[in-house]
Amino acid sequence: MNPKQNLWKGLFICLVLFFSINLASSTLFRKARLDLTESGLFTLSDGTRSILEGMEDDVTLRFFFSKTMANDLTDLRDYARRVEELLAEYQSIAGPRLDVQFIEPEPFSEEEDQAVSYGMQGVPVNRAGEMLYFGLVGTNTTDGEEVIPFFQLRREEFLEYDLTKLIYQLANPDRTTVGLLTTLPLSGGPVNPMQPQAAPQPWFIVETIEQTCDLEMIPTSATEIPKEVDVLLVVHPKEFSDELLYAIDQFVIAGGHAIFYLDPHCEQDIPPQDPSNPMAAMTANRTSDLGPLLDAWGVEFPTEGIAADQKNALNVNWKNRETPFVVFIGLDKKACASNDPITAELNTLRVGMGGHFLPTEGATTTLTPLVQTSDDAMLVDKMNISFGPDPDRLLQDYVAGGEELTLAARLTGHVKSAYPGGLPEDPTTEGVAPTEKPLHIEDSTEPIQVVLVGDADLLQDRWWVQVSNFFGMRIAQPQANNGDMLVNAIDNLSGSSDLINLRSRGSFYRPFEYLDEIRRKAAEETGRKEQDLTDKLAETERKIQDLQQQKGGGVNSVILSAEQRAEIDKFRDEQVETRKALRAVQHSLADKIEGVGTVVKATNVFGLPAVILLLGLLVTAARGGRKRS
Repeated sequence: MNPKQNLWKGLFICLVLFFSINLASSTLFRKARLDLTESGLFTLSDGTRSILEGMEDDVTLRFFFSKTMANDLTDLRDYARRVEELLAEYQSIAGPRLDVQFIEPEPFSEEEDQAVSYGMQGVPVNRAGEMLYFGLVGTNTTDGEEVIPFFQLRREEFLEYDLTKLIYQLANPDRTTVGLLTTLPLSGGPVNPMQPQAAPQPWFIVETIEQTCDLEMIPTSATEIPKEVDVLLVVHPKEFSDELLYAIDQFVIAGGHAIFYLDPHCEQDIPPQDPSNPMAAMTANRTSDLGPLLDAWGVEFPTEGIAADQKNALNVNWKNRETPFVVFIGLDKKACASNDPITAELNTLRVGMGGHFLPTEGATTTLTPLVQTSDDAMLVDKMNISFGPDPDRLLQDYVAGGEELTLAARLTGHVKSAYPGGLPEDPTTEGVAPTEKPLHIEDSTEPIQVVLVGDADLLQDRWWVQVSNFFGMRIAQPQANNGDMLVNAIDNLSGSSDLINLRSRGSFYRPFEYLDEIRRKAAEETGRKEQDLTDKLAETERKIQDLQQQKGGGVNSVILSAEQRAEIDKFRDEQVETRKALRAVQHSLADKIEGVGTVVKATNVFGLPAVILLLGLLVTAARGGRKRS
């Protein structure tokens, strides 16, 4: 047979196989996925799969995206493609329980009216006022509705969490019940009939919780946690009975989610005044205490030391001047864990005389920091606070510890009960007819879900919100994100364990580290050259000024001498040479980047065909060798 005919037949067969394999793979392997990214960015977590597969109510998702309007917005268009692919993946896993609709709201269309009616946030993209929409609305069969008005690029790392949370809330529409257990007057103090206007006002954090949750107050005399409680909030536990501590222990081990605000020295825990003993109030116990629970959970909360941070200290008015008070700490976004939904969006936190958490040796749990001080922190002896703190003295005696202190943390893992064998019998009840008790749980069947915060005072109004009275209405103006952190924690813990375990998926932006390193080195070199030029300029100006002063202030003082002109000419020559060096550095940078880009393009364009060609030659050579043998 003619070799040319064999060649053409081979090419025709390859072409047919190419299209056949592509058509077959698009049908047979549509659900197949191969994620080769470093941190599995495109692989759904087991928690998301569990929630989607366990949906008990039908959910409809309507994704609004103005594709035409986003043609020139590359980052936004790529992000929208990521959202579309993720929603398609969700639909393939959930099956008929999840209906996903992709809608393009063109300007002045019915689809745009629909987007507006659902609360989508439009962004103007041209002078004609045409709007770009990029949001999502979800509905269920009971008129429940959850909306993402606009997908923010800064939330890209939490895309899976936000979508899964929205679906979970629609599939489980009941309001969260928060059980509040505290020894502080969060709900306000008792009213004095003689001075009803002077009664302590409820803390605004209570009203904040009630906006989205059902709040149930649990008295400190309780011996069990109500069954309807979804999230247990414990603020400054102190002198709790063994029965109450045991109830908390069993609630957490049984899978209940809890938030604890502890404090080594709670300012809001104001002891009663004793006129006959003024020192009694100063020496009164103001320390939170969870009995044996923390030790059983593998956590240490030292109560003799107060967290101090000179770098983040807030100023106080001391002796008629502003003075840093190292135990009053103001933290910014850098202090908050950026990969956890509880703290990722926080910008400012204020902490006053808080404590820190440490994992105990051999703990079976994992203590993950949520909020940390700077590495300039130290611990201040509580005795220096109890008897009247002196900001100047604390600042004078400050010695940086060289490590960060964990002020808030997430605690997960398997634990055993702090009361092995159950709660011991109270000897005072001997002879009394026993009551029916719930079955004792010795070990947790799944990892516990607990959030720990080392300061209870930060929930008090003065630390995070300014509340004013406007014709009987309380108007709040937040000054810090203390309340947001609690709301986020409740929101996160109110879901299933599958939802709680979802974290940041990492950034989908993959930087070209080699190019970044080239740019960084070039910027450093360029910066040094520019600094040298600036220094030379300043030195020359100084010399000119010195020469001018030596010449005197006469009429001819403005006329440059030969020495001055020579100095200026010398500087101009140096300036020209320096600028040439700067241009050389910049050209070198551009050449290096262009060279790397060329290599990458050549690899993408010719690399795979070259590999296939090489394999073909090897196969041909092997077949030829077999024929000759």
